[in-house]
Amino acid sequence: MQGQPIETLASLESFKQRSALLLLVLLLSADTAFVVLHCLNIVVPGLKIPLLSLETDQSYAEFYQYIKWLWVIIILVFVSSKKASKHYLAWTVVFAYFLLDDSLQVHERIGEIIAAKFQFKPYFGLQPQDWGELAVSAMAGAILIIPLLWTYKTGTRVFRKVSQDITLLIFVLIIFGVAVDIAHSTINLGTVIGLFIGLIEDGGEMVSLSLIIWYVFLMLVHENEPDRYLCDCCRIILVRYSSRTLTSP
Repeated sequence: MQGQPIETLASLESFKQRSALLLLVLLLSADTAFVVLHCLNIVVPGLKIPLLSLETDQSYAEFYQYIKWLWVIIILVFVSSKKASKHYLAWTVVFAYFLLDDSLQVHERIGEIIAAKFQFKPYFGLQPQDWGELAVSAMAGAILIIPLLWTYKTGTRVFRKVSQDITLLIFVLIIFGVAVDIAHSTINLGTVIGLFIGLIEDGGEMVSLSLIIWYVFLMLVHENEPDRYLCDCCRIILVRYSSRTLTSP
C-alpha cells in the first residue's frame, strides 16, 4: 500500500509530460499546415490568396503567431503563481513586448522615423530602414534586459536555469527572425532560392515560438525539478564536439 501513492505520482507526472508532448505535436502540426498552405499559394496557378502567405502582414499565420505569444504570457503568469515567484513576471514583460512589436510593427514604424530623422545611410547591403529597425530592437533589448538581470541575480537556481533555457530558445528565434531575414533582404540569390530562404525564415520563427510554448507549459505542469535543462544538454553536446575535434587527427 505504501508504494501506491508513489506509483500514482509517477503516473501523474508521466501523464503531464505526455500532455506537454501532445501540445508540441499540435503546435508543430499547425505550423506545418501554414507552411504547406504558403507553398500551395505559391505553386498553384490562380490561387494567390495574400492571407495564406507567411510573408504577408496580418495574414492567418501571423495572427496565429499573435495567439502563441499571448499563450506564452498566460502560461508564464500561471507558472509565477504556481511557483510563488514574481521573478517569472519579468519574462512576461519580454514576451508582451514581442507580442506588441509583432502585431503593431513597433520596430518597423519607429525604425522608419529614426532612420529619416538621423538620415541613416545604407551600409553592408542594409538600407536605412533596416538600420533604424535594428536600432529600435537594440534599445528595446537594453531596456528589457535590466529586470531580467536583476531577477536572474536574485532568483533561485531553478529560475536561473529556466531563464537560460528561455534565452536559448529566444536566441534560436532571433536567428530566424533577424539573421535569416537580413540575409534574405540583402543577398539576391534568385527568385527560387529567395522564396526558400523566406520560407526558412518564417517557418523557423513559427517552430521556435512553438518550442517556447512547449517549454513554458512543461515548466507549468512539472511538479519536480527536471533532471536536465536544455542549456545543460547544449553544453554537453558542445563539450563532446569540442573534444572529438581536438582528438581527431
